[in-house]
Amino acid sequence: MAAVGCSSSNSTDPDLDAWTREVRMIEPHQIGDRQYEEVASLEEKVAITTMGEEHAVSTAKGNLRRRAAKLDADAVVIVACGRNVRSAQPDQITSMGPEVVCQGVAIRWKSN
Repeated sequence: MAAVGCSSSNSTDPDLDAWTREVRMIEPHQIGDRQYEEVASLEEKVAITTMGEEHAVSTAKGNLRRRAAKLDADAVVIVACGRNVRSAQPDQITSMGPEVVCQGVAIRWKSN
């Protein structure tokens, strides 16, 4: 499994946009009996602005999906997401305000 990383890519690649729409966001219990391989651990931090915490969570999850699409993953299993989630990344820059942290694992389903 690859190292955790952060991104804020806003590519305008139409193929990547299409792939991103195909990546599912799932909870661990939704995996069921399906076999999968872990592609990468992912983390996104997004500042909570006047748009609110829900918007920040939505943005962070969207960024996770886009990064998973770049890795050719089928889904992102959400591990934790919210205001009180502690980052796994060593802080290089201290946040000046409240933020949400979303952590997940990009996975690829195995064929049977």
